[in-house]
Amino acid sequence: MSDPTSPLNALIVEDNRDLARLFSDLLEVLGCKADVEWNAIAGLEKADATRPDIIFCDISMPGEKNGFDVAREVRANPQLAHTWLIAVTGYDNQETCDRALAAGFDRVFPKPVKFAQMQAVLNDVRGKRRNGADGQQS
Repeated sequence: MSDPTSPLNALIVEDNRDLARLFSDLLEVLGCKADVEWNAIAGLEKADATRPDIIFCDISMPGEKNGFDVAREVRANPQLAHTWLIAVTGYDNQETCDRALAAGFDRVFPKPVKFAQMQAVLNDVRGKRRNGADGQQS
């Protein structure tokens, strides 16, 4: 984990480029340094290379892998053990939420993600970082 006073490093994995840019802009307003990747494979590579504090990941993406795959692979990587994972989904139902949490996501945010949700989770990550606790929420 990085210095508690430095900006949080966020990774956005989202195939909708307009939404990803908006998400990135909001995170930067909230004091984060944000990277964006457009698919799950690129997102996993970026996460491995940069070890972000938090990943916001769409669940449904075209291609070989989806957000559930991202969560499982991040959780299997010891280098990313402290990374918070936030599922972002247009499917706001209990089954999707349960699947996301089982795959390893810490929280599930329905689209459109609300500014207050983003602010609250970033405050939680910062609080864990300041306290020296492991990043993941239980």
